[in-house]
Amino acid sequence: MIEWHGLNATQQQAVTAVCLPGNLARTLTVDCQAGAPGIQIQKRGAHTTLTYGSQADLMRGAALLSARAGQEPDFDCHQTPQFQVLAAMLDVARNGVPTVAMLKTTIRRLARMGYTELWLYLEDLFEIPEEPYFGHQRGRYTQAQLHELARYGDQFGVTLVPAVQTLAHLHNALKWEAHTAVKDTTDTLLVGAPATRTFLTHLLQAATAPFTTNKIHIGMDEAYQLGRGRYLDQNGFTDQQTLILQQLKLVVELTTELGLDAYMWSDLWFTFASEKHEMYDPAVHFDADFKASLPPVGQVYWDYYHEDQQTYRDRFAQHFELSDNVVFAGGIWTWSALAPNQSKMLATVDAGLKAAKACGVPQVVATMWFDDGAEVPLSAAWYGLQAFATYQYHDRVTPELIDQEYALFQGEAPDFYRLLDRFDNFTKAVNVDADNVSKIVLYEDLLLQRYRQNLAAIDLPAQYQPLITQLGNVQVRAENRLMLTFYRQLAQTVLAKSGALQAVAQLGWSTADDATAERALTAIDAYVAALQPLMAIWRELWHQQRRGPGYEVMDVRLGGQLTRCATVKWRINRWRAGQEQLAELHAPLLPMDQFNNGVVGHGLYKQIVSACDLSF
Repeated sequence: MIEWHGLNATQQQAVTAVCLPGNLARTLTVDCQAGAPGIQIQKRGAHTTLTYGSQADLMRGAALLSARAGQEPDFDCHQTPQFQVLAAMLDVARNGVPTVAMLKTTIRRLARMGYTELWLYLEDLFEIPEEPYFGHQRGRYTQAQLHELARYGDQFGVTLVPAVQTLAHLHNALKWEAHTAVKDTTDTLLVGAPATRTFLTHLLQAATAPFTTNKIHIGMDEAYQLGRGRYLDQNGFTDQQTLILQQLKLVVELTTELGLDAYMWSDLWFTFASEKHEMYDPAVHFDADFKASLPPVGQVYWDYYHEDQQTYRDRFAQHFELSDNVVFAGGIWTWSALAPNQSKMLATVDAGLKAAKACGVPQVVATMWFDDGAEVPLSAAWYGLQAFATYQYHDRVTPELIDQEYALFQGEAPDFYRLLDRFDNFTKAVNVDADNVSKIVLYEDLLLQRYRQNLAAIDLPAQYQPLITQLGNVQVRAENRLMLTFYRQLAQTVLAKSGALQAVAQLGWSTADDATAERALTAIDAYVAALQPLMAIWRELWHQQRRGPGYEVMDVRLGGQLTRCATVKWRINRWRAGQEQLAELHAPLLPMDQFNNGVVGHGLYKQIVSACDLSF
């Protein structure tokens, strides 16, 4: 037990909540006092002092002290923050909406690591009283829920910041007929329309009212179709740089009226200024006049892709031509796959954060995107978040230090989280091209086999058989055991699916016979036998962390696999009887020609499962 002296009641509750249960032989008394930025701990037997700079420093310091106190009788520790702001950005808008309870768990764990902010990437996942269709049936948060979360975060020194969209990435809102008046293209707002001003006024008021900060992220990224839809019909051609500047001035006018401090993604300034229309084109530069023409808004440089420091340093130099208020956003690589890409995460975070330190960038953000259905569990991000946080309090960071920090602050070995990289990484180093082998195999059609030639480059059983054994041997904390069970069953299911794909492929090289058909049917049955328990575990894990809306997509994807297996078995039996040719297996064998830079390739569900459109 630890007795905390020198803290108010709120701080007492907070430090108790962030500290993991310890193994202290006797009660430890800790004298806490505010001081310079950072953490200073001195422990001498039963007497300990903790000096902290901010509430975030206090949370990390308490968690650090609690963890080490049971292991070391005496120690000194001094850690200083490297950045003014250490933020995490959580994507709640891609079908998987975290429950309020899961967000509170996330806040506590972020506080334990020393994060100062949590940006909620909302898109349409919040309530706008004047716009009833905004976020309708998507699991949106109420104003009261967001206010509850903001106040909860404040207790731990984790400021919740709304991150919305005010230009593009609004396809879910613009699906509704109710929003036709503000629609340029399927995902982009109609610049200059009076209705757009009204809509944004409602949006910004509703997005900021529940929060306790005046900081807001206004999005404005990847609007590649800006001015190319109804705007073009109504106004004729207008340069896209002119349009984004017009929209930004409107948004900043509205945020200024609300007393807000606005930040935006920076990519379109570079894309629209590039002769090649290339995002973050290294040839693009901005003069002082252009910089002065921009409204006062922070520019957030997002880059999840480069493993070398020099690229980031060069981009930071370009960004300071654009604004003095530059933020760096790196990636935890939780997206477009079934498991996080840990090797890519570690390499890009290391290069990006080291460059950010060297270039004097004061604010950094760890982004957790969940593109293409939010298939990665939220809790799979803990290791990446800890890795990112390690750069906040240490000058020299190594993979060994990250593992030590994870074990210390999370109370479990990092082995399980490191194993997750083996689902998709079939290289001996970094999965640079973000191959998502497990997703490709899980959703690959048994007859179409679009990635068949790509998958021939790897020996999946040779990697997955020991992976399954290793996942059966690792240990995690009780709250993470269901996730461990999920990933072990996922590995077994992908291995079985690989076997089914190979067995079905053999039918294309032989004449109809019972032995070949039986092998294929048996392999499909083995896949179904593995898939059915995976579906049950996946459903339970999802609803443990996320709201119900969005899982209907997973039911369609996984349930579709079962139905497809039944159809393929029916056709194989017809083939065996001489009534079916299985024509798909005789199509020309070509490599999948999208996102095919890596060993196998990278695909979204809609690209993997069929060459036909899933909807029109």
